[in-house]
Amino acid sequence: MSRKSKREVLGVSKITYKFQVTIPKTVRERFGLKEGDILVFMLEDGKLVLVKSTEL
Repeated sequence: MSRKSKREVLGVSKITYKFQVTIPKTVRERFGLKEGDILVFMLEDGKLVLVKSTEL
């Protein structure tokens, strides 16, 4: 039995010339992100995944 992945677009962000991105308000609110939180960039099945460091 195959497992279908559920996709939902939560927001869009553009990389600046300093390679920075702004996390959309909808994402910050939904996941309770605050200033000073640390996000970890991970590779999962060939896809970029962001994880809040407290969730590792």
